[in-house]
Amino acid sequence: MSEVTIDYYRSGEDRNEPNALTHTYAQMSDGSLAPMCGYGWNRSGGDRFSIFRGSPGTEGDCKLCRKNVAAGKLPVFDGFPHKTKWL
Repeated sequence: MSEVTIDYYRSGEDRNEPNALTHTYAQMSDGSLAPMCGYGWNRSGGDRFSIFRGSPGTEGDCKLCRKNVAAGKLPVFDGFPHKTKWL
């Protein structure tokens, strides 16, 4: 079996809150997408996300996402319970 790797990063803008920070999402080699910080999970109390996807090679303006990308960390594959504005 081959290992799933990060193909590239892309920014993600909250679909219902245009003034929110944009986050960076890792596009994985298996086609999945995951945020680079836990706050990228912006729906269902931190369980899901709904974003407008930016172009490949873009990054969001969230400082935590940027720090995690710079450190070469893996994306956050599971959300965590936190207050979300919508749904």
